[in-house]
Amino acid sequence: LRKDFWNNDEWNVHAQRVIDHLSEDRELRFLALIDAKGKVIAHSDHARVGAILTVDLPEPGNEPVPLAWAIHHTSDYGRVFEAVRQFFPVRSGVMSPRLMREGPGGPGNGQGFMMNRHHDRRPMLRLFADNDRPGERYYAVAGLDMAEFDQTLGRLQMQIVLLSLAMLLVGLGGWLSLSAVQGYRVSQKTIEDMQVYTALLIARLPIGVIATDAQGRIATWNEAVSQLTGIARNRATGRRPAEVLPAPLAAIFSDNEAAQQRQAAMLERKAGLRLVFGTRRSELRCHLLPITDSEQQYRGKVLLISDITEIRLLEQRMRESERLAAVGRMAGGVAHEVRNPLSSIKGLALLLKHKFPEHSRERDTADLLIQETERMNRTITEMLSFTRPAPLRLEPVDLRALLQRCLELVRTEAADSGVVTNLEVANDLPTMEGEADRLQQVLMNVLLNGLQAMEEGGWLSVTAAVDDDGVELRIADTGRGIAPELHAQVFFPYFTTKPSGSGIGLAISQKIVADHHGTIEIESEPGQGTTAVIRLPLRQPGDKVNAGGADGAAEETTWARI
Repeated sequence: LRKDFWNNDEWNVHAQRVIDHLSEDRELRFLALIDAKGKVIAHSDHARVGAILTVDLPEPGNEPVPLAWAIHHTSDYGRVFEAVRQFFPVRSGVMSPRLMREGPGGPGNGQGFMMNRHHDRRPMLRLFADNDRPGERYYAVAGLDMAEFDQTLGRLQMQIVLLSLAMLLVGLGGWLSLSAVQGYRVSQKTIEDMQVYTALLIARLPIGVIATDAQGRIATWNEAVSQLTGIARNRATGRRPAEVLPAPLAAIFSDNEAAQQRQAAMLERKAGLRLVFGTRRSELRCHLLPITDSEQQYRGKVLLISDITEIRLLEQRMRESERLAAVGRMAGGVAHEVRNPLSSIKGLALLLKHKFPEHSRERDTADLLIQETERMNRTITEMLSFTRPAPLRLEPVDLRALLQRCLELVRTEAADSGVVTNLEVANDLPTMEGEADRLQQVLMNVLLNGLQAMEEGGWLSVTAAVDDDGVELRIADTGRGIAPELHAQVFFPYFTTKPSGSGIGLAISQKIVADHHGTIEIESEPGQGTTAVIRLPLRQPGDKVNAGGADGAAEETTWARI
């Protein structure tokens, strides 16, 4: 519209002015006004006025024509959003004074231009719309720039892609995290199982294991070490070896290389370490190993301890058996060669004895010769009994009665020497199988040795108890004792520390006990007395024992040698 109210230009001119004004908007690519045939009546590009614009027009109907839109790719404007809607033009005009007062239908019809006499004397203009002309239809066409929309849409699409990618990465990261956590749990469970298995394996090993960490403190202490030393694991772990172990073992863990080498050389030279734990003597074989990781970094030390006490005893017994076997073979040969001449000598002595008168010197000499010959024969008989295996005449033996009888036999000699005897026998002591006479010989030899070791009086005690392996007899005296270096020789034939002893008693006793499948040991300290420990099985290996079954039938159990 123009400022001049009375301007009577055509409506299309006014429409062109409006289009020119609106075309300054940057987002508006073009704005046009066309008729039903597509002829441009007004356009933001004046050069296109009168041209034919190809536009998909909405179909007319009874209802108001709706807005139609489409997106096109044009060569002049690019990609545009095209909106089309029916346009209703309005023409304006100036009325006559009469019409201004009365209007087209006469006075007071309310149409047209009327004067308000009371309030406002400004004229009012009636506008005549062209929509009363059905033959003419016009359409407004607006083309909006899609560039900014496409940019915004592209940014949104990129944001969606980035967000999807981020969500994918987050999901992938979460999956990897869950996999890592699951793998970590599996690894931890595997490590825990390995640690439990390793700890159980080390705890059940029959050899002692002592391991220290990099700081030199005990980290591993298995059950075998606890049984050997009598020190519980909780009292040893976390402490230094010198605070817990005996000095010879603690020296193995010394940080001083020279001291460590000396200790290793000593162990190699002696092939064992002799220690005393409480009342138990043990001989140990030790092997020290350094602990390093995959990068050869020092992590500590581990000491492997093997108790070879029983092995040493077995080796000693084997050597004794071999020596005794050699002595037996030699003694058997000597006895055989000597016994025949002795028989001849004894026969000649008896013959000479009867040729001399009674109470003559020659007859007495012949008697002395006969006595010495008989003594030599007894010695040879003892030697043969020591070297030649004799079968046992097995019978039930009441150890309580046997011990009481043996003590009764030595009671007079004990009283003369000022020795007090004592007997302690377990109430559940059963009978055992053996040869009573030969067992009595063993007990008498040990009791007499104990009495002869107490010249100035003392205490001689005998105890008998039952355990899982059989019967244990302990005969202890309070005599002068035996030096440690002589312990291995006390069972040698003809070895004795007594001026008048023959040295054959303990050797024969050891053989008799061995024939009964038992053991005899000597425990002694100088000045502390001596204890003989005799262990005998209740049943002899290979012997058959009758036992009643559940149905009353006799069952036969064979005892086999292990």
